Amino acid sequence: MESLEEFKPDPRLPKQLVYFLMNNHSIPASCFSLPPTAARLPYLVDTLQLSIMGILTVLSIISVIVYVEEALYILKKVQCPMKKRTSLWSSAAPTVISIFTCLGLWIPRSAMFVEIGIGTYFAVCFYLTLMVIIEGYGGKDAIVKKFEFTEVHINTGPCCCCCPCLPRMKMTKRKVNLFIVGVFQMAFLKPLFNFIGLILWADGIYNPEDVSGTSAALWMNVVLGFCTVLALWPIGILFREAKVHLAEFNMGTKFAVFQTLLILTTLQSSIFSILGNTGVLPCVPPYAFKARSHLMHYHLLIIETFLLAILARNAYRKKDEEAGYTIKTQAV
Repeated sequence: MESLEEFKPDPRLPKQLVYFLMNNHSIPASCFSLPPTAARLPYLVDTLQLSIMGILTVLSIISVIVYVEEALYILKKVQCPMKKRTSLWSSAAPTVISIFTCLGLWIPRSAMFVEIGIGTYFAVCFYLTLMVIIEGYGGKDAIVKKFEFTEVHINTGPCCCCCPCLPRMKMTKRKVNLFIVGVFQMAFLKPLFNFIGLILWADGIYNPEDVSGTSAALWMNVVLGFCTVLALWPIGILFREAKVHLAEFNMGTKFAVFQTLLILTTLQSSIFSILGNTGVLPCVPPYAFKARSHLMHYHLLIIETFLLAILARNAYRKKDEEAGYTIKTQAV
């Protein structure tokens, strides 16, 4: 049997029931224990599992190589320093997520920290995606001048996609600043809540797998969910126009990469978490129910982010000789 330090039965199950299942139904103790440590993992999995982990690690390394080649191209071929910086950070999202996921694959007990790392970086990607669109026009002044005689639709998802009766909006610099603030709040609150969660976790108060009504993690996630919806609205408003006016900058593909990553890091993660918490996924030693759900999510996520890294490379690897905001704004 596992040591008391390793043996951590689900608090929702009575200990008597856990011992009954282990003693009378031959359920391994590892199904009720912490995931294996990184040092013990290679000795506890079979050759097939190690081979799969090796292949997925190679895919993560290739994603890094693809991004480095893309970054070198952007540094040489994009003239505007602000566009260059934003493109470098935004296009790195699939690669960064792949690296975090690969670490979680080899260090099973780091699941919570991997999710925090992915969530923090992707929250910043909300702001970066908005800035990619704004900088595509040439800055805030240029986007206001571009829509000086045009009104934009605001009935877009996820807030108001079912409200076609909403009036169109005249674009002003003040409203562009409000859009930026609306997205920046997500980039600020997500890392802040993650930091608070780590402090509470150290004191035993925060548990991301606890979905009870008194759980701090549940209410923090509810607030972040509302903030996410609020941040997606201004991005959707500007992208609706940008996919037409900025088609030469592959804006549609860039936004598709962002949307896909959002689904993979939130919806897919939640689905596997629910399957693990409810015991739908069977326990396969040395992984318990929850640890195996994380493992399956990581397997898929590394493959998906590898494909997205290639797609992002094709979208962002584009020559841009615009010198910068000032020159472009004066020329408009």
